[in-house]
Amino acid sequence: MSFFKNKKFQASAAVISVIVLILIVVLVNYCSKREIYEPGSETKEPEGITFFNLGENSEFSNDVRDKLKNRLGSDAIEKWNTLDLTINYAGFLQNFFPQLHEINEKLNSPPGERVEHNTIKLTYRYGRKRNVPFDYVELVFSNYTKRPLYFYIKSKQEGSNIIDVVTKKYGKAKTVHWVDKKGKSLYWESGRSILIISIHDDRYGNPEYHTMIYYVPNLEELLSRERQKSEHTEEEIEKTGKTAF
Repeated sequence: MSFFKNKKFQASAAVISVIVLILIVVLVNYCSKREIYEPGSETKEPEGITFFNLGENSEFSNDVRDKLKNRLGSDAIEKWNTLDLTINYAGFLQNFFPQLHEINEKLNSPPGERVEHNTIKLTYRYGRKRNVPFDYVELVFSNYTKRPLYFYIKSKQEGSNIIDVVTKKYGKAKTVHWVDKKGKSLYWESGRSILIISIHDDRYGNPEYHTMIYYVPNLEELLSRERQKSEHTEEEIEKTGKTAF
């Protein structure tokens, strides 16, 4: 009798093992599918002005950095940087782009002090070795949201080709002629992103092209984060002062 009981027990155990194994396979398959198809995990279509497929809503990551290295060569990375949005000459933004001037003033307040921001800055100086028409590239991201704040690109003779490409993509540019200076700037707007290409001659009389892409919503978001952090710090100091005595 015990022999049949033992056989019955073994059969039940085998059935349970098979069921457990099936459940494990189903669970692993389900989790792997969630990892691949989790809503929001799809690559976002870049918004606004783009540079190497990075736009207003793009986010910095190690993968993004690796792709940029493949296109622009080796980089230098810095965190906690000062931010200066000014271009061309003193008063340019104030005269022609007052919104950007106001943001820049807030980023560098109080005046005269070194104000550092929680940012990630990538710089590239060897793009020519990768056959791209850029002599210098600087990409700055917020370290809060990982989204781009501004991109700066310096080019020489090939800059005229860049203008043609940008015009085909974003339409005819608006033109700003510099006040009492030899130079001009072309600019485009897409959403709230602003692209400015400034052209002037270097000391040898050869044209230089300086490109700035400002991601205005992300700059404003950075200011908002910093303001909230400052207010929180002040509250903590006030609380500490009240409880100290």
